[in-house]
Amino acid sequence: MNDQILIEKLRSNQSDKVLIKLYRYYPKVEKLILSKGGTKQDAQDVFQEGLLVLCKKAEAQDFQLSSSINTYVYSICRFLWKNQLKKKSRSAVEFSSELSLAEETDLERILEKEEKLKLAASVVSDLGAKCQEILKLFYYRSLKMKEIAEKLGFRSEKIARNQKYKCLERAKLKLKEKLA
Repeated sequence: MNDQILIEKLRSNQSDKVLIKLYRYYPKVEKLILSKGGTKQDAQDVFQEGLLVLCKKAEAQDFQLSSSINTYVYSICRFLWKNQLKKKSRSAVEFSSELSLAEETDLERILEKEEKLKLAASVVSDLGAKCQEILKLFYYRSLKMKEIAEKLGFRSEKIARNQKYKCLERAKLKLKEKLA
């Protein structure tokens, strides 16, 4: 069963069968966690948490798997374990990458893109409802400014364009605040 079919089955509530298949990746995760000072129980907990993360990600219709599911699950578990160690203040543990350079680059790109999307969503959610609606109509529904003006009750296309400009400026300002 290829990786994309596994993701589709996760989306269609056939996760029991998929999870059984995903458990074949557990030994690799266990080996990692044991080599980084963890126990078998830690490995089991992290692996199950990693599978939960994968299931939640797969539920999103826009989720695109751009690496192998093996790499994705392993990387999730690796980051979960790293975060647990940080919380336990075990700063002496060093993580060496066991992924190939190409897989690591793919994963970094995926995580970076997800972070940017979260940040953008956060900025947009901080804008008012009117700004959200204007931006949604313009960027997602690809409506012309004249159509947006009619739909939102602006007197002219120029007013709608000015409102969009002000919304974008506010979004840029909020983004700078969040990045500072």
